[in-house]
Amino acid sequence: MEIPVFLEPLPGGGFEARSADALGFAARGDTPDAALRHLRDLIETRAASGTVLTSIEIPTRKEAPSDLGGGIYRDDPLYEEWRQAIEEYRQQVEDDPDRP
Repeated sequence: MEIPVFLEPLPGGGFEARSADALGFAARGDTPDAALRHLRDLIETRAASGTVLTSIEIPTRKEAPSDLGGGIYRDDPLYEEWRQAIEEYRQQVEDDPDRP
């Protein structure tokens, strides 16, 4: 997942990185193009002072929530049987030659 990040120089040196939820920019216009143009102007004003809008890549899980261990049923002896039955059914459906 890629998230936008503001990277900004600090007055005493160093930089601050903030995720997009902290940007707080909003602009209005009579048309969508005008609103976007005003927003671009706001961002460009910040960029002129050394602020950089960039993004970082955050690794995400590839497993489905059901693959994470069963939640409250994790220690229930029937959970593994149930999960296995679902997996067997999925395999049967995928192997079905009449399946469209």
